Amino acid sequence: MTADHADTVRAALLLSNRLTRVDVAPLKAREFWSLVDRTDALDIELGQLLHEPALCDSIATDDVPAARVRSLLDAMRAFAFEVERLDESGVHIIAALDARFPQILRDRMGHGCPPHLFAAGAIDALSHSSLSIVGDGDVDDRAAATARHAVAAAVVADWSVSIPDTDHPGDLAAVAIDEALACEATTVVLSAAGINQVARQPDIRKLVQSNAICLASPFAPDAAASGAASRARDSMLHSLGSLTLVVSCADGTGPAWAAAFAAVEREPASVVTVVDADAPPGNRALADLGAHQLASIDELHELLV
Repeated sequence: MTADHADTVRAALLLSNRLTRVDVAPLKAREFWSLVDRTDALDIELGQLLHEPALCDSIATDDVPAARVRSLLDAMRAFAFEVERLDESGVHIIAALDARFPQILRDRMGHGCPPHLFAAGAIDALSHSSLSIVGDGDVDDRAAATARHAVAAAVVADWSVSIPDTDHPGDLAAVAIDEALACEATTVVLSAAGINQVARQPDIRKLVQSNAICLASPFAPDAAASGAASRARDSMLHSLGSLTLVVSCADGTGPAWAAAFAAVEREPASVVTVVDADAPPGNRALADLGAHQLASIDELHELLV
């Protein structure tokens, strides 16, 4: 029996299911993508596992035994109920095998790519060419002006902007979000907490409900933010952006530096930073490592067209 694409997407979501309680652990990202690799190598569609449970024996390994796969796939009824409940609240779960999932995340993150995203609001923004805007949270006049110019350049080039979530008025992310709203930019806000947690902020909830932004998170809807989640979010922002502008970061320390350093090592041309007379040491260090160096934020537009 063959499976249609809807079956494949459904199976992918069940295998990484964190919405319902199951007796076995959902597949982590690397386990999930290793299983996808095995099904591809055997010319088995992931959705076939829903209709032909015996195929689970063919793709099983010591780390992901057949019984674990079957148990995850058997939770379909309870899972469908939770998905429907989320849909009614405006939250959509998008499998990494779904056409709506950002292909650039899969390409760049490989086996580290989350198997799904939770998203609400203007979810079409996930398919746009995007400029990610990141940097240290503390913002001075220079950093604020750089972020505002970057948003304006993205709007002119018809790019979306991708920004981390924040509950600190006046930090870099807040400045970028405010400018994006003022410019009516297509905006993705990527969260380090579960989407339900973030949506409890009245301002964010209003923006989502009006489709002014797309709010997205790879974490379970009610998950609290953590240091590890913030680091994962920062890494995803670099992967989600066709380009990532590092507005400012310290040299060799801090989360902004760590995520930017890893991105420059992976794909130097994907990271852009301004190195002028007032640039912080981290910007210069990233340029020395191979990041694209701008003498002025005014040069950014040339990279987006």
